[in-house]
Amino acid sequence: MNNSVFRPRARIMKTLGEELISSDSVALIELVKNAYDADASDVLIKFTGPLDEGTGKLEVIDNGRGMSFDVVSRAWMEPATPSKVKAKETDSGRRVLGEKGIGRFATSRLASMLELTSQKADRQQEVSALFDWTQFDDDKKYLDEIEVYIEERPPSITFETEGLNLLPLNSFLKSLKKNHGTILAMTGMKRKWTNSNFDEIRRGLSRLVSPFEDMPSFNIKITAPDGFEQYSMEIQPPEIIKYPHYTVEGVVKSNGSYSLTYTSVADGLPIKAEGLLVLHPKSGWVMRDGIKAEDFQENYSPPECGELNIKLRVWDRDELGNVKQKVGGTISSIRKDLDNFAGINIYRDGFRVMPYGEPNNDWLRLDIRRVQKPTYRLSNNQILGYVSITAGSNPELKDQSNREGLRENQAYSDLKDIMKCLLSRLEDIRYKSRKKTSEKETDHSSARQGGLFGDLDLSKLRDHISQNNPSDKQAKIIVDNIEQDFSQRMEGVKKIVSRYSGLATLGKLVDAVLHEGRQPLAVITGQSKLAQEDLEDFSYMKHKELLVPYERLNTIKGQAASLNQIFKRIEPFGGRKVGRPSQLYLENVINDAFKILYSKLKDASIAYEISNTETLVRVDPQEIQQIIINLIDNSIYWLQFTPKISRKISVILRRVENIGVEILFSDSGPGVPEDDKDTIFDAYYSTREDGAGLGLSIIGEMVSNYYSGSLELVNGGPLPGATFRIMLCKRV
Repeated sequence: MNNSVFRPRARIMKTLGEELISSDSVALIELVKNAYDADASDVLIKFTGPLDEGTGKLEVIDNGRGMSFDVVSRAWMEPATPSKVKAKETDSGRRVLGEKGIGRFATSRLASMLELTSQKADRQQEVSALFDWTQFDDDKKYLDEIEVYIEERPPSITFETEGLNLLPLNSFLKSLKKNHGTILAMTGMKRKWTNSNFDEIRRGLSRLVSPFEDMPSFNIKITAPDGFEQYSMEIQPPEIIKYPHYTVEGVVKSNGSYSLTYTSVADGLPIKAEGLLVLHPKSGWVMRDGIKAEDFQENYSPPECGELNIKLRVWDRDELGNVKQKVGGTISSIRKDLDNFAGINIYRDGFRVMPYGEPNNDWLRLDIRRVQKPTYRLSNNQILGYVSITAGSNPELKDQSNREGLRENQAYSDLKDIMKCLLSRLEDIRYKSRKKTSEKETDHSSARQGGLFGDLDLSKLRDHISQNNPSDKQAKIIVDNIEQDFSQRMEGVKKIVSRYSGLATLGKLVDAVLHEGRQPLAVITGQSKLAQEDLEDFSYMKHKELLVPYERLNTIKGQAASLNQIFKRIEPFGGRKVGRPSQLYLENVINDAFKILYSKLKDASIAYEISNTETLVRVDPQEIQQIIINLIDNSIYWLQFTPKISRKISVILRRVENIGVEILFSDSGPGVPEDDKDTIFDAYYSTREDGAGLGLSIIGEMVSNYYSGSLELVNGGPLPGATFRIMLCKRV
């Protein structure tokens, strides 16, 4: 037997760093996880260009508890150290993420050189270490032959507020006020960095921490070099998660029972599902509502995966108008965001388990499942999901050795089957909701009759009179008068249509303004933001002469935002073909109508209030705005007869079960006189001197024809003046 001491070769470190960690984004995420394990509240990732192979610099800076000389020299370079294996929680109670202890070797994948600087809160000295990863490329060298320079020295970089000028991004670190932390400064990048690398980093970090977990503060910020300025940002969850079409939330407990809430946002009615998951010999796990484990005579075996906390957000990719309304951009850009962020993520103790939820990581094989029923089944790029597990509650869901993915065992198989089972229930709810909408939807354009300006043909009536009452001259006179009156009215209609033709031309002009104006506006906004960041990097607080241009840039951004709001207000009046009505939030459409008349409301000292709800409906925004603008215009006129201090308009929205959406539009004006209540909806009737008497009549017809609803004057509204009730029954 050979009693010589085992001497591992140096190349094993390269294997750990570059082969067990699959990509640069995964490597960087591992370093951020280490900062989390060190109880950091803030992490700064700073890139310094040029980011070509062999050049550039990457720094990961955190305000965690720091490391001592002994930890760096004895433990930091050892994979799977006892401290990582034994310590399940950090000092602040966080669940330790880096149980394998290999995250630190991610630096060898990213760069050739590493300079580590760390300081503990209770030490007057800092630890500095220099690692040259190129030494590990030598197949002949053993680990004990690798030269690593480690020293303890007086602090050269302070984490205190007074010394923040020594650290990048002063404004970010100024709030930390801690004299401890770690800096990993990596130089000599192993690969050239491109936009796709930054997109991958941004996507990975934005989903690193579950947005639905109640966790201690953990903030991540990136600062990028010239050419990549758009990636300088504080990492946040994607904005689109706030505005789905369908949601599933709830828990599947370890005993197999479930309590879930399914919601079709457009319907507004949550569906509760409570029961037990039962294993069917052919279908796998199925949901049995209202059933409990004790209801089974045979022995019941729960799923092996353990408890699952589930939050799913689902979109109809052909119905993204509501998302565009909230987050801006274009439909194509929103679809691109969905492509980037869609997928069902798994989180353990609040942190993401890679690679679930990555683009093209369809771990539930939803796209293959959808092939047989494409209109019914959901695809992977329609779902943004969060499945939360814990190390304690899900002991059988274990990481693979490379920390990317879960082991293929019965627990993982149960997890996949249960997720597809829950999605099947959602697909059923979604199908019924879309079918109901399709059945209700009417294309009012098909109701138009041809020959709008054709002559009124009363020849049959004349023939009937001539044959049956040839001596009735009065009847002939009446018919002639009707024909003449109709002809005169048609002339008036032609004039109105002529005006609307002019409006159609104006709509095309609006489209041109939007198309040509938004591009330079985006440049103005982007360049002013970049200029401000340049001033911040130059530390304008220490150069008072830079305060004036900095504030001017603020003014430019503010005015650009105002122009953007104007563009949004006039967009519904563009000349583009409306087509199928979009799914939008009705409150936002109504608010845009008020914004169009903002100046008139302000001049008249009229305050307005719209209910703080989010009602997702399928409407043409121009139709709804025309209805609301008519009512606002009436209120502005009548409110001038009341004291300025009490001038107010209130709009309240609510869903009425099995009927539709109700809008109560109320003002604090003098109200409608009792004698006029039966006639205000009649065409041409108006008590206003300048009134045509068509406003209420037209919008009443719109509500009735387009939405199978009603417009009525009601008593006892939220304000003492006139209160109109609009009921929308179709397409909502």
